[in-house]
Amino acid sequence: MESNPEQFRVEDEVKLTLELKNVQTLYIKIFEFNTETYYKKTLKPFNTGVNLDGLIASTERVVEDFKDRPANKKYQETFNFPELANRVGLFIVEFIGNGLSARAVIKKGSLSMIHKPTVAGHLAYVLDENKKICSGEDTTGIFFDGNFYPANPERGGKVFIPYGKHTQTAKAILLHKGFA
Repeated sequence: MESNPEQFRVEDEVKLTLELKNVQTLYIKIFEFNTETYYKKTLKPFNTGVNLDGLIASTERVVEDFKDRPANKKYQETFNFPELANRVGLFIVEFIGNGLSARAVIKKGSLSMIHKPTVAGHLAYVLDENKKICSGEDTTGIFFDGNFYPANPERGGKVFIPYGKHTQTAKAILLHKGFA
């Protein structure tokens, strides 16, 4: 539904409202995506039409509270997802009922970057959704042109990307603790 948000903050409770008709049993599946692997492989924004065949849902539930509803009348139901509380990531929630399916892409958290050119290269910082600098040498940094440039926790989370031999344009993937 249009009233459902497209993005959630990490601490936000995830609630989705569906419009149902002639559904007695609703199957709900939640898939969690490894954003780092996805973005490194595709170098493209997340495709909401991603094929879920063969993937195993991290959570599944069956809701059978609709048996007393008239089959010819539309109604709205709101579903809560406490299993997504305080989690960062990209999730697909799939609803299946009466032979039809619908899905919602839930993005919890976000990363952004600030940078400036220096004499030797670009100096950058990876920021979380609260605009706080992320750090962690092994888990935080920028993947650019096939190379990983780590954030240096001893230098306040600075990421240094040296200039190449030639001017180039490439996509950068921001990483922090497995989230991209």
